[in-house]
Amino acid sequence: MIYEKGNQLVNSLERRFGKLAFPQLLRWIAGFQVMTWALASFSPEFLQWIQFDQGAILSGEVWRVFSWVLVPRTSNVLFVIIAALFMFFISDALEGHWGSFRVTLYVVSSIVMITLAGLLPWAAGVVGFLNMIFYSVVFLAFASLFPNQVIHLFGIIPIKAKWLGFANATFLIVAVMGSPVLMGIILIVGMAPYLLTFIPGFIQSWRQGAELAVRRHRFEAGKISESDAFHECDSCGATDKSHPQREFRVSAEGEEYCNECRKPTPSNGSDD
Repeated sequence: MIYEKGNQLVNSLERRFGKLAFPQLLRWIAGFQVMTWALASFSPEFLQWIQFDQGAILSGEVWRVFSWVLVPRTSNVLFVIIAALFMFFISDALEGHWGSFRVTLYVVSSIVMITLAGLLPWAAGVVGFLNMIFYSVVFLAFASLFPNQVIHLFGIIPIKAKWLGFANATFLIVAVMGSPVLMGIILIVGMAPYLLTFIPGFIQSWRQGAELAVRRHRFEAGKISESDAFHECDSCGATDKSHPQREFRVSAEGEEYCNECRKPTPSNGSDD
């Protein structure tokens, strides 16, 4: 029910605000991350002006609400390029499945929720964790929509997206378990767009699968196996399967007998 209503709401928003979609938004983010790395390699202090800083945002530097997404997670140029190319791949897959509007809505709402999580009073100093949540929200969406897509890890090891998704989710859970409880709240708030988009659908699919399994079990239980007998003699145990040549009749008492065991009817006449 929630899943259908959510789709109806998004469809309504797309009809009204579809023109506001930002095509290939994830590609633009990945491209700016490469540009940010290049600028930071010449001027390291540049990152200090765009990275997430709770105090600076509350002091009026509002551009940091979105600019932190443009900061690459590593300073290694090789990994920056690989991450950008992988983001291009995910962007094309998501837009091919959802369209530009839904991808824009998903990405922007994720950035907003992660930013709100970072603005919580106890969230100071979790810059790296916020970037991790953003990458997870994007990748888990891809893994949920294309679970059997094979990805070559490090360009060599083939592995399905769903297993990488499970590994990603497990890593986030383990990271939170080793931290204060309040970090879990940050994770839930930041992951809200993913949870609202996919969890209702997962629950619906699980319920449908369970109902299908129950119906299949009832159907199988209601069928008569080819090895089951339809008639069985209550006296000798012969059945229409073991003795197909015999005839079976039900007595007035409700018992079933074969023609060999059927009791003869007493004669009403008298001997001369």
